[in-house]
Amino acid sequence: MTLKLYFAPGASSLAPLIALEEIGVAYQSHRLDLAAGDQHSPDYLRVNPRGRVPTLAVDGEPVTEVLAVLTYLAHAYPHSELLPLADPLKLAHAYEVMSWFASTVHVAFSQIARPERFADDDGVKAALATPGEARFARTLADIERLARNPGPWLMGESFSAVDAYALVIWRWAERRKIDTAAYPAWGAKAARALARPAVRRALLKEAAAQVPA
Repeated sequence: MTLKLYFAPGASSLAPLIALEEIGVAYQSHRLDLAAGDQHSPDYLRVNPRGRVPTLAVDGEPVTEVLAVLTYLAHAYPHSELLPLADPLKLAHAYEVMSWFASTVHVAFSQIARPERFADDDGVKAALATPGEARFARTLADIERLARNPGPWLMGESFSAVDAYALVIWRWAERRKIDTAAYPAWGAKAARALARPAVRRALLKEAAAQVPA
């Protein structure tokens, strides 16, 4: 089986990049520069017609969307314990959180960072920023409440795909120069995640000027 992850620095594709490093399986990577428009190139649109990241090609068959990619990896490599597959209730809660990340947190951030997804008019794009900032701030407060639950990780005693996905949002908050000291419980868990060797490897790969295809 061959795996190839298409990712972009600063994007939600960091979560599956971390997952692949946690699993320890061989994979190829292809770095896209979103600012340069690589996601709209004909070559990439043949891989993912939506022009988004991440895309994980499994023996050439593309799987798109963060939640779908993380789900595939957790089931294909159960030894990684990326998700609590043996406990239906815990698994449901993990999906509950990650679905909310995708449907609410990511949308709020996109309102600020990628308003072109919501409007063509420059005035409308500018008007989206203020409510987007407010919505994004509310989601960070919700994650802080989640992080106050017992255990070293967001879902309890084990590092999971939820922690990898949450790091994407943590870095978005840093990019917005939000005072992350306002989220001490989440900050402690984010720091613990950032210290993991797999996370450090993923961040180095994401930051590299050139990543072998």
